[in-house]
Amino acid sequence: MRSRFFLLFLTLLLSNKLFAQNKIQLATNFEKPVSEELKPFYSPSKGEIEDLLKGEVISIGKVESPTEKEQQMMLFVSGIHPRNCNRAMRKLSLYENYHQYMDFIKTSQYDEKKQIFLFTIDHTLLPFPMIVKFKIPRIKKEGRYPFTFEDGFLKDLQGTVVVKEVGKYCLLGLKTDWRGAESRIPNIVFSTFIQTVGKLGLEHLIRVSLF
Repeated sequence: MRSRFFLLFLTLLLSNKLFAQNKIQLATNFEKPVSEELKPFYSPSKGEIEDLLKGEVISIGKVESPTEKEQQMMLFVSGIHPRNCNRAMRKLSLYENYHQYMDFIKTSQYDEKKQIFLFTIDHTLLPFPMIVKFKIPRIKKEGRYPFTFEDGFLKDLQGTVVVKEVGKYCLLGLKTDWRGAESRIPNIVFSTFIQTVGKLGLEHLIRVSLF
């Protein structure tokens, strides 16, 4: 377990160094519109808003056991893209290419007609590869987009993707909630994994969609 968290630390360290090259710095007058847009899904603290305006990606993941045989998960991830939403989504809407964007996504495909996004995640923190399948439209412009996991691990997960113009930039956010049968993943590992993948994932997506 210690080796897994050491690998996690190294991954975060290297990712932050790469991501820092393209960070933005927004004025404090962006604080209110950013906070208001995210409030329906998650109320970031003043410190978290300040991090967002500095170009940081914030990621908050929590996993608990409401009953002896259940787990409950919440994940919120947000960041501000240095480009406007139309430019950012040109690449981010290509779900079938996500395995090319992020190392921990091994396969990715999208059914345009059924709006089904299917991908496989494998990571050192996971005891087994995860096949994730959910229904989501191809997002090409700003708006709020609900999505659901229809089967498999995390079945019945509900979430929303937020894509919103703030000035000449694009505010990106994702909020998910899930409650289901207890998995083989301990709460602390599960929460660390989703929080880490959420942060690294959005940092990667922002970086690969800059041009």
